[in-house]
Amino acid sequence: MLISLLDKLGQLGQGMQSNIINSDGRERQASLQGRWQQARYVALDLETDGLDPEQHRILAIGWVPLSVPRIALNAADYGVIQSDQPLSQSAVIHQLSEQDIQGGEALAKVLKRLAKSLDGAVLVAHHAGFDWQFLQRAFNQQGVACQPLALMDTLKLEQTRLQRQKDWLEKGELTLAACRQRYGLPPVRQHHALSDAVACAELFLAQAYKIVGAQKTSLKGLLRYSR
Repeated sequence: MLISLLDKLGQLGQGMQSNIINSDGRERQASLQGRWQQARYVALDLETDGLDPEQHRILAIGWVPLSVPRIALNAADYGVIQSDQPLSQSAVIHQLSEQDIQGGEALAKVLKRLAKSLDGAVLVAHHAGFDWQFLQRAFNQQGVACQPLALMDTLKLEQTRLQRQKDWLEKGELTLAACRQRYGLPPVRQHHALSDAVACAELFLAQAYKIVGAQKTSLKGLLRYSR
């Protein structure tokens, strides 16, 4: 079962030739060419009831803006998506109840808030390709326009860094919890979209400073590490 899940995650990440989503316009080009610390970021996490965006649904979305080196916790947002469909085992893992889901918000309402936050920003996520495929489908279905600048994948950042140090990776080395531990970040509540989004934001900052340090690295240069 674990192998099939990992295979599916790999398939979802394939086909992305670039992690730049929309670089049209002078302001977006300036962000790409400017120092990575000057860009806007939004760390995000989804809770879903499966791995296939064509068959499964988003249960909850959590996100938090970053202005390096600060995480804007006062601007964080979280939404449970309303649904009358029965809960799957995945929802139990995410500690969501039937009452949570039934009392949630309309998907379009949450997506509109998220789209406003993401416009022109870099979407940061742990396995960003997975989250972005679910979001793309949801945005299209709900008729909500969303144009982030690029994707920054903390899983890929760590994979790139580790592969420069050794020839193979052990099972579990790239989980969010394992990655955080390597940077001395404390354990956090897992499988809650907002908590995981904040955890991902903290990891990204630790990774970026570890990878490029005091070098004058552009956003475009840093993005290459997460492809």
